[in-house]
Amino acid sequence: MAEPPPLPTLEDARGWVGQRVDGMGGRAIGRVSGIHVDATDGEPRWVIGPLSGHTALPFEHVAEGADRLWAAYERDWVREAPRFKPEEALTADQELELCAHWSIPDHRGRAAQLEGHGPNEVTALAVPEA
Repeated sequence: MAEPPPLPTLEDARGWVGQRVDGMGGRAIGRVSGIHVDATDGEPRWVIGPLSGHTALPFEHVAEGADRLWAAYERDWVREAPRFKPEEALTADQELELCAHWSIPDHRGRAAQLEGHGPNEVTALAVPEA
């Protein structure tokens, strides 16, 4: 089985700020307003935006192509995602709520990375604008 392509770097992701994100059927979801990174290793974890209000898409669920970003979600599903203030850090509980909404199962992906963290422990930080 072939290795998946590497995820974009944080610098690549910073270039996404202001770009449009389209969902299923090419319908616009919103524009990226920022990136949240892991509080420990600094790797990108969430794409933040006024995506039908301020919420976060899993970083690995967003792809670049045709001069815009794509996410395999219906706009209405994005509208139902948990909301938070985009400039604030996220706690483990907030991230787990996002993981549940985006169907990231326990013990896999970001949900697994959050195991062992206290519910109010800051686990993701907003990346300051360059």
